[in-house]
Amino acid sequence: MIKLLALAMILISTSAMAEWTKVGESNLRGGFTAYADLTSISKVGDRAKMWALFDYKTVQKSSGVEYLSEIIRRDYDCKQKQMRKLAYKFFSWNMEGGDLIRSYNQPQKWVPVKPDSVDEAEWKVACSD
Repeated sequence: MIKLLALAMILISTSAMAEWTKVGESNLRGGFTAYADLTSISKVGDRAKMWALFDYKTVQKSSGVEYLSEIIRRDYDCKQKQMRKLAYKFFSWNMEGGDLIRSYNQPQKWVPVKPDSVDEAEWKVACSD
């Protein structure tokens, strides 16, 4: 129970302390800007973890909810060039403003990082030395 509470406090406090640095833009999903929280990067061996923010130009819909921004905690395999979501949060306004609409905290499957994508730019930031 104490570990769960500590994890919840980390997830809550991380976004409040985030210092977002722009890493890319895309026209996908109506257009968005991607940011990374450089202060959240942690590395062990060939792996890195980092929070990223996706700020959308148009309202996004997923599983019956609408949102304009999401923050994602990712795990990056720097050697195998792949990534996976560990947790995410949807917010009603841009730049994680407004109400927290939904949050999810469960590791997902590894996926390859696509060349010349916003995901690749994010992966490079997380895995840089």
